Amino acid sequence: MGQLSGLATDAMRKGVFPNLASVGTSALPQGAIAVGMTWGLFCFRGAKNAFAKERQGKSFTNASFSGEVTIDGRNFDVVGDLYNEHFYSTSSLGMLTGRKRMLVAGQFQFDGDRITAFPHVIGDLTNGSVFQISWSNSVRVHPSSIDAFRGIEKIKVSKGDISELQNVSEDNVKNIFAEILGEHFVPRDWGGERSDLLTSRITLDGLPTTAAFIFKGPSLKGEMHPGNMGKRGDQLIRAFDEPADLIVIQHCNKIANNVIRTAESLAYDLRHPRKYCIIDGHDTARILKLHKARVS
Repeated sequence: MGQLSGLATDAMRKGVFPNLASVGTSALPQGAIAVGMTWGLFCFRGAKNAFAKERQGKSFTNASFSGEVTIDGRNFDVVGDLYNEHFYSTSSLGMLTGRKRMLVAGQFQFDGDRITAFPHVIGDLTNGSVFQISWSNSVRVHPSSIDAFRGIEKIKVSKGDISELQNVSEDNVKNIFAEILGEHFVPRDWGGERSDLLTSRITLDGLPTTAAFIFKGPSLKGEMHPGNMGKRGDQLIRAFDEPADLIVIQHCNKIANNVIRTAESLAYDLRHPRKYCIIDGHDTARILKLHKARVS
């Protein structure tokens, strides 16, 4: 198992399985098969039963899994079979049972909004310590973990406070955040930008880090979706190409789950693992109130 884990990790780090969230699907013809990896919530069924029946010499149905992933802002249903000869330990049977967040790497056949997966590797990413803590526990950074925003969890805001943000320009929000962070170099917006603000002034629990921010102001009405991010809806993907270890997505309203899932999938990339942070309208109002920032 140790050798297999090492081979799989090495393949991920070398980019043998590119991240499907960054590859894109718009150019793929119907029935195309792409090699890659994705991270998501899957439901695994029948592994223990199939394995037990085969050992007893009885006929059996292959175990299977299904789930949903977000690629290019689109939600795809993913289905696939699991074969007994691909299990290398009895612990795998327990791990691949029920609803689990897992990384799946292999071949993926696209057919409309459905993907058939032919997995080469399925597993959880861990922190590598003796306790083997899932990477999913650390890849998302909550705003209060950013030292400049520490204390917002104690700040109460009203619907009126959040509604006021709908009259604040995106540039104003960006400049206020830059001032709070102590960043004096604030770039002007332009169509080809990867992010709206790149800064090394951030510390996470006292440790310095570099962050790339995406800001969305009231020009975007209502909930933010991946398609709202950049002219081609690819700004989130481009932000993960920035030389930054933390990607921060800010919006003055609600941020859709498919934005969060896309950010999570992009962060789970062993070629360059990142962290991400979501700051919606509620958290934006708390940050501004904490720093008594004046907005207009």
